[in-house]
Amino acid sequence: MVISDDPDFLFYSSFGTEYQKYNCTKIFINNENIIPNFNECDYGTGFDYIDFGNRYIRYLRAAPSINVTDRTSVDNSFFNRRFCNFIYSNATSGEGAVLRQEFCKKLMEYKHIDCPGKILNNMTAEDLVPRFGTGQWESKIEFLKKYKFTIAFENSRSNGYTTEKLPQPFQAFSIPIYWGNPLVTRDYNPKAFINCNDYDNDMDAVINRIKELDNDPDKYLAMLCENPMQPDFDFEHKQKFEQWLINVIENGNHPFNKDPRNWQGIPYRNTIHNLQQKNTEILKENKKLQKTIARLNKAVSQHQKTVTGNWWYKQVKTPNYTKIYIFGIRIKKTKKQLKQ
Repeated sequence: MVISDDPDFLFYSSFGTEYQKYNCTKIFINNENIIPNFNECDYGTGFDYIDFGNRYIRYLRAAPSINVTDRTSVDNSFFNRRFCNFIYSNATSGEGAVLRQEFCKKLMEYKHIDCPGKILNNMTAEDLVPRFGTGQWESKIEFLKKYKFTIAFENSRSNGYTTEKLPQPFQAFSIPIYWGNPLVTRDYNPKAFINCNDYDNDMDAVINRIKELDNDPDKYLAMLCENPMQPDFDFEHKQKFEQWLINVIENGNHPFNKDPRNWQGIPYRNTIHNLQQKNTEILKENKKLQKTIARLNKAVSQHQKTVTGNWWYKQVKTPNYTKIYIFGIRIKKTKKQLKQ
């Protein structure tokens, strides 16, 4: 392999546009919450659950090794550690970046939280290697080992998008307080961490759960002993990614048709299917609503001798369905009722 200005294969990621200058087989290597654009790349990796033959592979680069499943070292001493940590340098990029700061401040009303990062900084950790430094991840895991809980919020929330923020606390035997991927339990055991999705992202409910575990050694240690991964998790993902790359290279420099008008095989077909399915659900919901309105009208008509009135509603029509928003019913008493 040689670096060339006239390459057969080009590897690129989500930053910059220089890749557009080249005419060769392009391979998109993704570490962000982005779906590969197959009208620009020939092959791509990502976090999403996409079926696109050999042109796409879901690759979780930060997923742990099988060693994380061994929890035999857990003993009572793990309960007597510092309370919680918060290590972040991004303050504004993504919904989660803002939400995790609010959550940390709210949880700190219960107990102090160590924040050695740039955000909400309240301590110095000399043993923690700075971001992008050599041995950054290893030093972070060693730091997390001092804590019972770790705030593990993604920058953004999307199906399949799980970064190192969740597996690192598992590797350090610190219980993650996780916000992010709605489908995270496809890979990770829900009994092994605090998943904000389980509480409809109600942060007060999440904090109550943290307090419960923080004050009950048996419950805390039981969660810590759980295997973090689902039984069917594929620990061979790195080897499969390597084989996928080998197959791409062995296929040679043969770019695919990237005409945006060529929909055949493009993963957007999944989006179309989802929209069609959603439309079907809306139509079913509309039929139920119409039946409910008919039933309510019938109920009102049965009392017309004593009550008169009319519905207060707003009707919204589209080419595919009609939706009626019922706000209430206007009622007035008849003369007969008033006499009674």
